[in-house]
Amino acid sequence: MDSVAASSSGGHEDNFQSFYTDLKETEKKDSCLTSKQQIDRLLRPGASYANLNPFQVLQIEPTKSLPEIKKKYKRLSILVHPDKNQDDSERAQRAFDELTKAYKVLENEDARQKCLDVVEEAQEIVNLR
Repeated sequence: MDSVAASSSGGHEDNFQSFYTDLKETEKKDSCLTSKQQIDRLLRPGASYANLNPFQVLQIEPTKSLPEIKKKYKRLSILVHPDKNQDDSERAQRAFDELTKAYKVLENEDARQKCLDVVEEAQEIVNLR
């Protein structure tokens, strides 16, 4: 039975690793998106749920420092800023607001720690399976 449990545990870890690798490849592709594509990413169907994760909104690892988070926020906010996307300023403003909301969560030390706690808890749950 122990070998079955170990085998099962290894399978979950392999599944998680595969999922995580796919996720990182998608994030890498997304980081090269144009202004319009970033706006679409932030406003796509289901984004209201995906955008609850500030790390995903800003396309950063949870381990990044505040200066790195700020740098990424500035880069993305310039891309989607309504002044830079006057042909689609309403959607650009909504996308910009999503980025700003995510940044405000992560610049607050207590809120960022809560987000990190959720990430750590999820990793522990996945590792237990």
